[in-house]
Amino acid sequence: MNTTRWWAYVMRVTDNAGGVDIARKAEFDPSAVSRWKRGENPRWDFVLKFARAYGRNVLEALTEAGFITESESQLHDIKVGVADLTTVELLEEVLSRLR
Repeated sequence: MNTTRWWAYVMRVTDNAGGVDIARKAEFDPSAVSRWKRGENPRWDFVLKFARAYGRNVLEALTEAGFITESESQLHDIKVGVADLTTVELLEEVLSRLR
């Protein structure tokens, strides 16, 4: 299988989670994840849902999916302080570190 840039990104962001788990978290059908694994390109709306579900920058995700170039996204790493996180975001971060 030839791994696409998008699929490598999905696996990196999800820490190699299974397709059903990814789809459940992002609230879309697992068949979309299966198509990505086979090398198909994602739909832009699924890219946005995925990025938001996993707390990622949507420009980063759109770049990894090939919808925009890195120069178009003008990516900048932005550090968010703990005080800026919502309670849910903070708990999700703690849980992700405990796994």
